[in-house]
Amino acid sequence: MMASHNAEPAQPLQHRDLWPGIAGLGAAGLLIAGYVLWWDTPDVSGSGALRRVLFFYLKESNRDASEATAFILLAAGLLFLFFLVALSRLAGNRSHLVLVGGTVFVAFLMVAALAGNIFAITVNHTDVFPVLPGTSLIAILLLNVAYGAVIAAMAGAAVMLFAVWRAAQDSHAIPAWLGWSGLVVAVLSLAGPFSAWLTPVLLAAWVLGASVVLILNAIESRREGQEGQKGKPEAPAGPPPPQAEGGGLGPP
Repeated sequence: MMASHNAEPAQPLQHRDLWPGIAGLGAAGLLIAGYVLWWDTPDVSGSGALRRVLFFYLKESNRDASEATAFILLAAGLLFLFFLVALSRLAGNRSHLVLVGGTVFVAFLMVAALAGNIFAITVNHTDVFPVLPGTSLIAILLLNVAYGAVIAAMAGAAVMLFAVWRAAQDSHAIPAWLGWSGLVVAVLSLAGPFSAWLTPVLLAAWVLGASVVLILNAIESRREGQEGQKGKPEAPAGPPPPQAEGGGLGPP
């Protein structure tokens, strides 16, 4: 079957990067907001950890903030997946590393969001689970699990960022500054327990920059496409179809 001559031309690849770029902006903003809230979580090291955790969760406002943090970080992870697909397209033959590293980051981010805040959610919605010294020990365990998940999440992000850095060296689809800044965040992410409290925010800042690149690419591609359509000469009108003698529709 022949394609119709009136079919519209296919959209350039960069046009698909507009909404993923916007999703990346949302993911970065939510990630920063979630970690700003998470920084108020009490320190669980030292002999006074039990007392700090107990008094922290006794306040309803702190439990509400923890519950909001969980939802914010989960939403950030979901939006990040849309951004990740577009980022992998820019990485070319290293797209599989970008997808794997980014997916590991999202998976462990969600584990951290749930583990670190499920104690507050349970206390808020379960009458038989009060905040007591005994239950606060569970909260300390869950907070440590959450921090371990953040370390694992940033290890996945490091794989993604290393792949983006290498892709930036091989092609001009990714700006050099984006590749080198990603390399810095990746190296810091490998510090594990010593940097996991900060590197998610640095990653969010990097995602903001990458999202702006995606959006600008989409806008520039659309502008070039519109200019190409304007400059395309119109096809000359062909001769009129021959008419049968006598004006009839049948054979002469």
